[in-house]
Amino acid sequence: MKKEKIRRTLVGWQGIVAEVPCDWSLASIGGDGKSGYFRVDSPHSLSLEVKWFTGSSERIDVRRRLEEFLKDLGRKAKKRKVNFEHKIKSKEDGTISFTWQADRKAVGKLTRCDHCRRILIAQVSGLSSDNVSGVASQILSSLMDHSEDGWQTWAVYDLIAEVPPDYRLEKHQLMAGYIRLNFRKGVNRLTIERWGLADVALRKCTFTEWYADRVRYDFRPFRYSMQEVDFDGESAIEVTGRRHGLKEILRSASELLRGKSPAIFLDACAWVCEESNKIYAVQAVHSRQEKVFDEVVDRVECH
Repeated sequence: MKKEKIRRTLVGWQGIVAEVPCDWSLASIGGDGKSGYFRVDSPHSLSLEVKWFTGSSERIDVRRRLEEFLKDLGRKAKKRKVNFEHKIKSKEDGTISFTWQADRKAVGKLTRCDHCRRILIAQVSGLSSDNVSGVASQILSSLMDHSEDGWQTWAVYDLIAEVPPDYRLEKHQLMAGYIRLNFRKGVNRLTIERWGLADVALRKCTFTEWYADRVRYDFRPFRYSMQEVDFDGESAIEVTGRRHGLKEILRSASELLRGKSPAIFLDACAWVCEESNKIYAVQAVHSRQEKVFDEVVDRVECH
């Protein structure tokens, strides 16, 4: 019998990335690049959970941390009056694998990376009737704690993007019809957005009219020009601008007095992806020396 090929997608947060079946969805996130957590749920009873923390592997007894993690699960099972069993196995490459079983069961692993100094505990869990080990072997083998070039991958729902490693997530919005990720590096800022249902959004206006209305508040401190362009065959808009007005001059002067090159330049790009029926946008407010905008745009996957 021919084995059915499962379509897969990426889930990534703070540069930690896993490949999961397309019908799995991000259910919970928390923390930052140093310490955090995310959970991805299948449509039924399977889940992927990833926890991470940062520290020197020489100073941290990682096996003890795993034992504490499993001990906590055991305490919770005991409160539910459920028997809890687990096994731990250390491998030659430094990875520690584990399994546990209570009213659910799980297969997981602990890894530590000398490059990014992050220690990950990841597990796939499900009901006793689920093929947990089969699913876990595919998902856990795809787990990555950093990319080869250092750029951080962010993959939430149908937005997959990469940002330079020195940009930190400042705030985010994750809604069904709208995703926004705001990053910051000193005075420089990056914003990546995705809107759903482009055909509905553009039913009563042109793309330029729609986008101008979306960014009128964000772009208020700038004198800018907006033009329609072709972006790899997609309808797109490019924006270039520069801060203006007395308030912005004082703001730039303040940044100069603090020894920082002021972020006075605006670059933005938005495009309609016909295949996914989504609208994507990237904007950068940056200093003269900061030139990452074009590469960030190139690293946004829309379909």
